[in-house]
Amino acid sequence: MRLIDVKAFLNFDEGNLELETQLLVEFDAAQLAEIAYAILSHCWGDPKDEVQYSEMIALTTMDAVARDKIRQRSGHLKIRKSCELALKDRLDWLWVDTCCIDRRSTAELSEAINSMYAWYTNSDRCYAFLHDSDTSSLPTERDRRFIEFNGWPRWFSRGWTVQELVAPGNVHFFNHKWQCIGDKQGCAPALCAITHISVDVLERGLGGTRPSVAQIMSWAANRRTAREEDRAYSMLGLLGVHMPILYGEGKNAFLRLQLEVIRTVDDQSIFAWGWTKEWGCSSSFLADDPNRFQDCSTIEKTDREKFNRILVQSLSKRVLRRFPFAKEGNRVLSVTNDGIHIRLPLRLHQHFTDSALFSATLACHDTQKGSEAITIFMEKRNSGYSRCFRAPVVVDGEGKQPVTFQSVLLPYRGSIHRKVRGPLSPRNREQARISLSEIEPDDVVIIVLGPLGSGKSNIINKLIGMLPEPNANALDPCTKTVSAYTHVRKGKRFVFIDTPALEQDKFQSVPLWLGFIYRRSTVLTGVIYTHNIAVKCTGTEGRNFRVLCKMCREGAIDRLHLVTTMWDDTSSPEALEMERVLKEEYAKFLLDTGSGYKRFDNTPELAWKIVEGLTEEMTDKVGSIYRKVRSPLFPEGRAQAKISTTDIKPNDVVIMCRLGSARIRKE
Repeated sequence: MRLIDVKAFLNFDEGNLELETQLLVEFDAAQLAEIAYAILSHCWGDPKDEVQYSEMIALTTMDAVARDKIRQRSGHLKIRKSCELALKDRLDWLWVDTCCIDRRSTAELSEAINSMYAWYTNSDRCYAFLHDSDTSSLPTERDRRFIEFNGWPRWFSRGWTVQELVAPGNVHFFNHKWQCIGDKQGCAPALCAITHISVDVLERGLGGTRPSVAQIMSWAANRRTAREEDRAYSMLGLLGVHMPILYGEGKNAFLRLQLEVIRTVDDQSIFAWGWTKEWGCSSSFLADDPNRFQDCSTIEKTDREKFNRILVQSLSKRVLRRFPFAKEGNRVLSVTNDGIHIRLPLRLHQHFTDSALFSATLACHDTQKGSEAITIFMEKRNSGYSRCFRAPVVVDGEGKQPVTFQSVLLPYRGSIHRKVRGPLSPRNREQARISLSEIEPDDVVIIVLGPLGSGKSNIINKLIGMLPEPNANALDPCTKTVSAYTHVRKGKRFVFIDTPALEQDKFQSVPLWLGFIYRRSTVLTGVIYTHNIAVKCTGTEGRNFRVLCKMCREGAIDRLHLVTTMWDDTSSPEALEMERVLKEEYAKFLLDTGSGYKRFDNTPELAWKIVEGLTEEMTDKVGSIYRKVRSPLFPEGRAQAKISTTDIKPNDVVIMCRLGSARIRKE
């Protein structure tokens, strides 16, 4: 660990130049145990404004002009002010991450990241510099000036500042004028409100009541780091694990972190992420992002004896005889490339021909809801288990099965590998195609609708990197059934749903598909409807727009974009007249209530502009895109109308009939 010699730096900065002056001194672990030092916690500015290691080493030997340029940087001022504070606190040594780590050495950087929590823990003072705060005390209410950072100064949005706040015992906060505005011990309640870190942890650190893994993960939710991998690396010390640093691995860093925690710590709360969600499913039992733990800030680990008492109430006598008090019943057995082998207490809720729905009881609980153990839901199919984020709708006779311990293999890789990059070379349509069952909960899913000859398939071709189809306007409809195509862009996987022509006799598969994705708990992000303005109206346009109204409802009407296309010139008089008729007659209601309107000029750039307009305001209302696109136009038989009990949602009116009587209840 390198430290700045506080007195030497201040003397040198005041003009007392000595060529032999050593500003940075390196210490080994034994020496560090005997040294008192201060440490700086701050937000990095532009790298060219910070003082790097190589510049700090050369500061005493460079010419006066170069030295004066460095002294004018904001990063140099942070070092000087921190040295002045350390000297005032009678501390001779200071650590600043910008200049005390040689980032050119990957080995040194890896060692520093794995040691950083210990370095902050062992410091005598930590100076937290809030460069954008001009108040005389720590904020207690959100400020519109910091709307980009959730209403608080930027320091509170950084990923690294979680450990920089928790690890040191003595943290003092300073505003932009370097005036002290509070300390961690005295401002613990205010800091708790901002960071959701408990007052107990802020006052006593992690040495007191050890928080659960899920709770620690929740502290990192909605925080930012310059490198995606740092969202995982910044939590190593908090979770008490070590692992190699591999910049370039992206989201895989957070996956490796969770696997290392499972190997090191016996805490099942790591599987509780998203436990309050009521929608979606995942092929992975490990989270792909710390944000998934944002509902876990009050989750605590349940100790073995207490958890055993909970299980005794639901275990069958046979299981109790086989696993006395389940002492070893629910521990991780091994972690392999295939998944996590673990024995869990499972209860069967529903069984179907090709699947079964189980609940698994975890050894953790939410302190705000009492001591009841947290339960997650799992669906078992031929391909294995997947995670479900919805409780089964219980009808009489279901969910009464006893709890049994079962050894299960929980997959954890999910779809992370699918979202690394887009196509490296042009693909044909079949290479981009996936089955509907491969759609993941966090995919951006957009359905494209349109009548025959409207160019909807051509838009998808542009989005997934396909070359133009020859004589596309003369082709028979190429889409005979609902199909899904993928493309990765800016770290997100987009799934585009191509549909049969929006004609009454060919549209039957679209409502069936919507029912399918509803059962899979997939949420549509947006709807694109295309119309070729070179084709005259056929009289079906009114029906088509009524279908769109049923799909989107009022809550998500702005998730719909109407797109006019034409294979040739969209500015011809005939095309402009057709466009006017569409906008002023058939689509007037949709446009007046919030739907978007775009022109497509047959280029990939405009195709993506249309899509990004749908996804730039991702809100919860996308769930309002209606799943029941049934209408009197499509008569359905009894078999088509039948659903399983797992398809029932909280806003459905459920009528249960027995012995000639009926009762209505809202589940």
